Amino acid sequence: MRTAALPPVIAAVVALAVSGIRRLAPILLESSFSLPSAETLSVYVASGRFAAFLLIYGLLFGVALLAGLRDADVSATSTALATGASATGAFLVGSAAVLWFLGPDRGPTVTAALALGASLGIGVQFAVVAYAGVTLGDSRREGPNPTPP
Repeated sequence: MRTAALPPVIAAVVALAVSGIRRLAPILLESSFSLPSAETLSVYVASGRFAAFLLIYGLLFGVALLAGLRDADVSATSTALATGASATGAFLVGSAAVLWFLGPDRGPTVTAALALGASLGIGVQFAVVAYAGVTLGDSRREGPNPTPP
């Protein structure tokens, strides 16, 4: 059994994107360019959340599903752990950068503490998505069981 390489890489990229998407409203409010109307801001936030949903449950789940379909030696557990770890690290870095942009007067310890809880949650979420994708791909590759035991 081995770990699929592509789901952890995709998870890191998606986690970086989601770290900014989740804080889109404060980023827009703190930026120096003109502030959009409240209606436009809510459309931006809703569109960003939908994009994050598509990235996580579309792209990441699809890549994990393909990894499970293509290779019989892929371990769902090790792929999920690697995916969760890479997502946690990338989200932590992205969140720390966004939080530093939003409040540079905070110390690095406070910024890291604020980002750590969300990063762990994202890591678990991405690990579950990767595990489900690889396991489903593995079960589809083997074919349906004709009779349950």
